[in-house]
Amino acid sequence: MAASSSQDNLFSMTTLLHMITIKLSSSNYLLWRNHMLPIFTYQKLLGHIDGSSSAPSPTITVDDKTLPNPEALTWTDIDQQAVIVLQYSLTEEAAAEVLGLTTARNIWLALEAAYSNASVERIHSLRDSLRQLTKGTSSVSDYCRRFKAICEQLSAIGHPVVEIDKLHWFLCGLGPSYETFSTAIRATKPAPLFRDLVTQAESHELFLQSLHGTPPPPVAFHAQNYAQGRGRSFSSRGNNSRGRGRGQGRRPPTVNCAEPMDIMRPLVRNFIPMLLKLLLRMKF
Repeated sequence: MAASSSQDNLFSMTTLLHMITIKLSSSNYLLWRNHMLPIFTYQKLLGHIDGSSSAPSPTITVDDKTLPNPEALTWTDIDQQAVIVLQYSLTEEAAAEVLGLTTARNIWLALEAAYSNASVERIHSLRDSLRQLTKGTSSVSDYCRRFKAICEQLSAIGHPVVEIDKLHWFLCGLGPSYETFSTAIRATKPAPLFRDLVTQAESHELFLQSLHGTPPPPVAFHAQNYAQGRGRSFSSRGNNSRGRGRGQGRRPPTVNCAEPMDIMRPLVRNFIPMLLKLLLRMKF
C-alpha cells in the first residue's frame, strides 16, 4: 500500500515534461543541473542518475531454468523514463554529446564531462567581473543594478556570493570619492545587510551632490572669456551707468584693457567740439 501511495504522488510523463523549462547548452550546465535534480528526486529517479541504483541481473535461475529477471525489466522501464526526461531537456548541441548512450547514468556522466569544466570557467569569469566592477561616472543605482545582475547569475548556477564578499566588493567598486563612506561602513559592527548598504550609499550620493553640486554655467563662460582676452571681466563705471537706461538685465559692456584708445575715443569726441567753441568766442 505504501509503494502504491508513493507511485500515486508522481507526476504523469506529460506533466513532467511540461515542467522542464530549461534546455541544456554549453553556457548553462549548473543552472540546468539545479533545475533537473529536484525533478528526478521527486519522481524517484535520482538513483538512476547518481548511480546508486544499479541494474539487476537480466536473468535468474529457477529450478535449473534460466528465466528473465522481472526486477531487471522493471528497472529498465524506470531507467528509460529517466532517459526520456534527460533527452527532452537537451538542446541539439547537447544531444549530440550523448548519441548511442542508452542508460540515464551514462548520459548524465557524458553531459557532466562535456560541460562541467566550462561551467567552472563561467563561475570564475563572473566572480572576476564582480571584483573588477566599478561605479565610475554612473549613479549608485545604476552601479547597484549591474552588481546585482552578476550576483544573480552566480546564484542561478549554484554559487551565490556570500554577504561579506558582497559588502567588500561593492565598497571597493564605489571608488575613492566614497573613501570616507566606505571606511565608516567597514568600521560598523555588526556589518549591515547588503540591501541596507545600497540604501546608505544612495543617501550618501545625494549628500555629496548637495555639498558640491555641479559648476554653474557662468563659471565656464568667464573662464572662456578670460582665455580669449585678458581683462574682459572689467567694466567701466561710466558704461555701467549708461547701460542702465537702455534696459535691465543686460550684461554691462566691458572694456579691453589691452587697448587704451578705447577709453580715450569718447573723451576726444567730446573735447574737440568744446575747444572749437572756445576758440570762436575768443576770436570775437
